[in-house]
Amino acid sequence: MLRRALESLRAQTFQNWICEVHNDDPGDDRPVQVIREPGDNRIQLVQHENNLGGTATFNLFFRGCTEPFYTVLEDDNWWEPAFLEEMLRLAAEFPKAVIFSANMRLWREMPDGTFCDTGRFAREEQPITGEARLVNWGHTHQASGAWHSHSATLMRCTPGQDFRTPQVPISATEIFRERAFPHPLVVTPKPLANFTITQTTARTSDVAEWAEVQAALVATFAQVSKEAVQELWDSARSKSPSGAPTLIWAGLLDSNCRCLLREATLSEWLAVLRGAVRRPALVWRLLNSRRQHGDWWEYLERNTRERWASTPT
Repeated sequence: MLRRALESLRAQTFQNWICEVHNDDPGDDRPVQVIREPGDNRIQLVQHENNLGGTATFNLFFRGCTEPFYTVLEDDNWWEPAFLEEMLRLAAEFPKAVIFSANMRLWREMPDGTFCDTGRFAREEQPITGEARLVNWGHTHQASGAWHSHSATLMRCTPGQDFRTPQVPISATEIFRERAFPHPLVVTPKPLANFTITQTTARTSDVAEWAEVQAALVATFAQVSKEAVQELWDSARSKSPSGAPTLIWAGLLDSNCRCLLREATLSEWLAVLRGAVRRPALVWRLLNSRRQHGDWWEYLERNTRERWASTPT
């Protein structure tokens, strides 16, 4: 997969780039071999002395750089040949924007190592050949999700830029990071990148940890914008399974979000109580979440306030 990712970079129609490949496994010398194969001196290896993990490795990239633009390509994903050219075209078209994100085609890794096109996209927008648009902060999707994906986003480098996140689960890094992005974002529905649903993943399987993440995200989104409460409930109730427990826990954990609790129905409260009886360890984790993960909450509260403050009314 690393070889495929690098070949998609070398096949770009825009060729004036340099590449750092970060190997986060000190005991694995195979990336060295893969990088040497094409004999391309634009590709440089950065060997980590210690294993940093996914979130810390991503943070190395999001401190900004000396180049005018930068982008991240994860080794299990790859770009269409026009990705860089199209992203730079959008950067010229929207000179005040900082973040430019494309859609992604979803592939699935099969047990035999082959890859199957699922026919789906990260953003199911129609038409996928449509024009790029500006996305302002405050969409209910951003309460617990993100518009951008690491491997499909170009960042304009600006002075003092720092989009590092706390040490959150790898599956939450994009959502946390989007809270720090200046808006509006430029989003194109064109699938200019490819995302692989792999057989193995570094994403968390810890249900309690993900519940903590979701509660913190929703609470910090809702505590600033009470107008968004009804939209959040409408969105939660449209999901299967329902997202109502997350909204109730957000209201319980943050006194500034008690308005979320007033909208919950009796059946939704009973569902939370049943879940608490079945999973007392999860309840204990949630009740102690703010104390255990104060850095998550501080980061989200600070950046979310800044996003709402800079959003036109």
